[in-house]
Amino acid sequence: MKKPKLLDLYCKAGGAAMGYHQAGFEVTGVDIEPQPNYPFAFIQADAIEYLKANYKKYDVIHASPPCQKYSASTAQFRKSGKVYPDLLAGTRGELIKTRKPYIIENVQGAPMRKDVILNGEMFGLKVIRVRWFELDNGLFIMMPAKTQIKKNMVINGERISVYGNGHYRDHKTHKMPVFKKESVLETWRFAMGIDWMTRLELAEAIPPAYTKYIGDRIFQQVTNLI
Repeated sequence: MKKPKLLDLYCKAGGAAMGYHQAGFEVTGVDIEPQPNYPFAFIQADAIEYLKANYKKYDVIHASPPCQKYSASTAQFRKSGKVYPDLLAGTRGELIKTRKPYIIENVQGAPMRKDVILNGEMFGLKVIRVRWFELDNGLFIMMPAKTQIKKNMVINGERISVYGNGHYRDHKTHKMPVFKKESVLETWRFAMGIDWMTRLELAEAIPPAYTKYIGDRIFQQVTNLI
């Protein structure tokens, strides 16, 4: 059977791409910066310009616009005057025009619908990392059952946060992770279910388990449209 082709916009090092690949999609990534560790076909280009010119080549489109404008991890920098790009609305507008099935992924608080909310607890990961997903142009899946996230899991060392330049814990008063590996890099990789990225790449990634979950549920929908 022919694999449906998925375009992965703002792809970075391929956390989302790996999940879709595992679900059976043929994935091509696009990012404005070089991504030497991206595990599939990669094109260096402006995401929106590439989308406008090439969307007809693909059966479904995933987009992860930069999240720094909405992320809690950058709040202190925004308060001090740092300005981050806001590409979400523009990306959505172009995706709607294509009439192709699409998925947008971003952080909590981003200006988007919360059609699907996923976190690491749902998949037995050692990172919480809540992410929102918006699906449209013909795609639909049921919202998964909510997973109870216990309080203070990062403080107690049961889970870790993955952001910034690399650390085992958010604060020196927090306990070291009980699953601590030989290095921060290996600890982060274990927590995220990713074994090919650098620390900086991991900080910008989502676990492949998230998009494997979505990909499994949209695969037949997309295949039926080809």
